[in-house]
Amino acid sequence: MARKKVVSKTRRANNEGSIFQRKDGRWTGAVTTGYDDNGKPIRKFIYGKSRMEVANKLTELTNRIESENFDYVDKNTIGSLMTEWLLVFKKNQVTPRTFEGNFSKFKLHIEPKVGNMKIDEVTTMVIQKLLNQMLEDGYSLDVVRKTKVIFNQFFDYAVQNKFVQSNPTLLTRVKSKERKIYDGENKYKAIPPEAREKFLTCLGEHKLLKPLCLCMMLGGLRTGETLGLMWKDIDLKNKTINVDRAITIVPKFDENGKITKRVTVISETKTACSKRTVPMPDMLVEALKEYKINQEIKADGKGIVLTDNSNLVFCNDDGSLRTYYGTKKIFNRFLSKYDLNNLGIHFHTLRHTYSNMLFEADQNPKVIQSLLGHKDVKTTISTYNSVDKSYFNKATDVFDEQYKVEEEKQTDFDNLSDDELMEQMRELESQIEKRKKRQKDFEM
Repeated sequence: MARKKVVSKTRRANNEGSIFQRKDGRWTGAVTTGYDDNGKPIRKFIYGKSRMEVANKLTELTNRIESENFDYVDKNTIGSLMTEWLLVFKKNQVTPRTFEGNFSKFKLHIEPKVGNMKIDEVTTMVIQKLLNQMLEDGYSLDVVRKTKVIFNQFFDYAVQNKFVQSNPTLLTRVKSKERKIYDGENKYKAIPPEAREKFLTCLGEHKLLKPLCLCMMLGGLRTGETLGLMWKDIDLKNKTINVDRAITIVPKFDENGKITKRVTVISETKTACSKRTVPMPDMLVEALKEYKINQEIKADGKGIVLTDNSNLVFCNDDGSLRTYYGTKKIFNRFLSKYDLNNLGIHFHTLRHTYSNMLFEADQNPKVIQSLLGHKDVKTTISTYNSVDKSYFNKATDVFDEQYKVEEEKQTDFDNLSDDELMEQMRELESQIEKRKKRQKDFEM
């Protein structure tokens, strides 16, 4: 008699006993997340296209249940979780202006799309579709990338606190470069060469704006750096400006992340590379000398001091810090008065003009980078080097000079003597040699 085969039953993994396939073909599973006041189990259902997918989800959910944060996470949406993370953690890690940008992107791009979802519902596919839609809606690549960074940082925080097991942002993809249609005329950010003389002439009639604008146009300073200058930073004898600080606008927030006010303060420069010493041309030196005399006269009339080393150069009449917005209003009135609005000039245009004038003078880009206080020379070349048609004409002239067509002389060889004929032959050979040399030099 044949021996009966005994089949041993393998024990199913925890919570896998509740996995089953529905009539519509989808797989589902359930796990007990807790018990209500009557002792009745509270069960959470998981769905997927295969048994393996549901099993993996159940395993992840089980691990989350074992975490002390499960009830907190389960009762909150990702919108409320991200809001709390931004206000409690992110706010203290970055500058106020950076936090303002982060919170704004969350409110504008993230919360409306996924804010009402649970954290485990925000998958890689959900985030990827959101980023793709932003690009389709016309948002710049920079904005899309920064939105992805916010997602990534939040989910890193969520993984560390066992809200989720993995970061779904890691598998999302955003294109590396943004293709733009280049238009040299529209991209010209500096004051056009033909308008610079008119602008400088108009500036000569304004006591405040003349030295202030020349610091940006002939010294390459940012607006905040200019308004943050103290007289101890100005060396009129050695014709240099020491850039060591700048003004910045700091937003203040309430407990919900809303901006209550903005305060202008003196702070560090934009980057460590922004601290620098720049030379001054004579026009700027003379403008600052004249302005200092005017400030001394004004101070005597008010019985105060405005030109000590610790005084701000471009302060208000009482010596207080001048704000960016107040100075901008003065500048806009100046542009309107002299009919300069059609040139598209604003404060940062002056810094671009400084850069362009140095490029026009064929200065080394690394030198220009140092003078502008840029961290990367790519910024100097790509952003601060405007190109207009005159640049293309200048480039074409190089080829015209190298391959200059020489007019051929019409000579009646029949009437030339032997000596004259030999002279013409030597001249022709000399021209051929010159052309060959130019060609060789150009190829090198």
